[in-house]
Amino acid sequence: MDFLALMHKIGFTDEELVSETGLNSSPKTRGVLFRAQKSDKTDTMKRSLLEDSNNIEGKIGMKPKKNPPSIEAVLEKAFGLGIEKAKVIDTSTVTVEKWVRWKCLYGCPFYAKDAYHPPIAPDINETRLVLSEYSKAILLNSSKGKALSDIAIRLEEEAYHMGFYKAFALTALPSGLDESVNTGAT
Repeated sequence: MDFLALMHKIGFTDEELVSETGLNSSPKTRGVLFRAQKSDKTDTMKRSLLEDSNNIEGKIGMKPKKNPPSIEAVLEKAFGLGIEKAKVIDTSTVTVEKWVRWKCLYGCPFYAKDAYHPPIAPDINETRLVLSEYSKAILLNSSKGKALSDIAIRLEEEAYHMGFYKAFALTALPSGLDESVNTGAT
């Protein structure tokens, strides 16, 4: 079943292929511009079509949509990777305060030594801004030191592959290969 026939089947009328758009995403696909009129019965037809979506998807070569994973599935993955403690939190509960940066500035032996510490690490305003782009986070805790950072980075990758494309790991411990450098958070 071609696309215009599918449009007609769900209730559109006067369907026509206007032109190709030139926005081709791959050799197998092409961008097209089409025009059609929506009839009064289109919504009813769409509902009817959605009820039989697996059948239609098979006919037009589409894969059935999977249910999106939940953040709890990512949490379970964290435990599977060896995290001792983890929980889902609301990012609005994360407090970002200036004194933390000052504590590092005045007295931390790792100040200006790597990207995890000021002045290279993001400042508080940028950190707040990035956190505001997320609604939920997973807080990880472990006594395993560097392994915690490694697991967090692996969990970011796993979450991405599960459909959480904005997944991003923030670590407070070293993630480099050499544990003798920067052996802990400040």
